Amino acid sequence: MSLRTCLSITVGMGMLLAATPSFASLSWPTNDPAVQRAVTRCADAAAAAMTDKSATDADLATCTKAVQLARFSGDRAAALSNRSLLHFERANYSAAVEDSKAALQLDQNLVEALVNGGASYLKLRRPGDAEANFSRALALGPENAAKIYFNRAMAREDRGDRNGAYADYARAARLAPQWDQPKQQMDRFTVVRGKPMS
Repeated sequence: MSLRTCLSITVGMGMLLAATPSFASLSWPTNDPAVQRAVTRCADAAAAAMTDKSATDADLATCTKAVQLARFSGDRAAALSNRSLLHFERANYSAAVEDSKAALQLDQNLVEALVNGGASYLKLRRPGDAEANFSRALALGPENAAKIYFNRAMAREDRGDRNGAYADYARAARLAPQWDQPKQQMDRFTVVRGKPMS
């Protein structure tokens, strides 16, 4: 008979942080300079929107033009993913999800589209869909995994999976030790050691 220690985790009082898209899609190589400029401007608009936490009608028009001009699926996927981020910043979460889905139909491994869609699902109070997007993104071995683990922790917490949420906050804290937000979220939890299970 083997013994295991049962851990029970309870959440203390505190507010969750808002999920944000983790990063803008970079433009993909193309042979057409006009398309390349449009896709690059769209990526620049998305990066600026992330920094400024706002997106203008002109930003959306820039990315819509890039989507319309793009002949290659990689260009179109990047523009759709970036337009998704702009919709997110404008609190149009349904449109952000639709653009993320469209980008993923063109490139199912586009981490940015998975993350942007997941963040939008969180805002739409659809944590199961958000968790699925973040899990798919993490399976691709992204560079910004700490942020994705953090967002998945919020989705898991919204679903009532406190153990999974705590584990993801802890993973984010290990991956980005200088980032305080995961540690602050972990401080809301109380880990209680239960009776050994056989």
